[in-house]
Amino acid sequence: MRKRKGESRVSAVNPRCRRRLLQQLRERAARHGRSIEAEARGILENALRPDPAKIWAEVDAIRQRLAATGRDFGDSVQDIREDRDR
Repeated sequence: MRKRKGESRVSAVNPRCRRRLLQQLRERAARHGRSIEAEARGILENALRPDPAKIWAEVDAIRQRLAATGRDFGDSVQDIREDRDR
């Protein structure tokens, strides 16, 4: 798809991008001192960034499953120190 004069890359990528949405993106980019493309990239990066709370919830679930096995995994710090001192 060829870019027409005056058309941003955002609308070239998504031809259904509404003018109002593109204008809002332009205004937001101007407020942040960035190009439209950089602003769109920033919005996507923020939207797709992993949620730390969700990640820690998954870690806690793994810990609970391991604890339910009844096995003692001990303190790995001591094991690492012993290995290092060999």
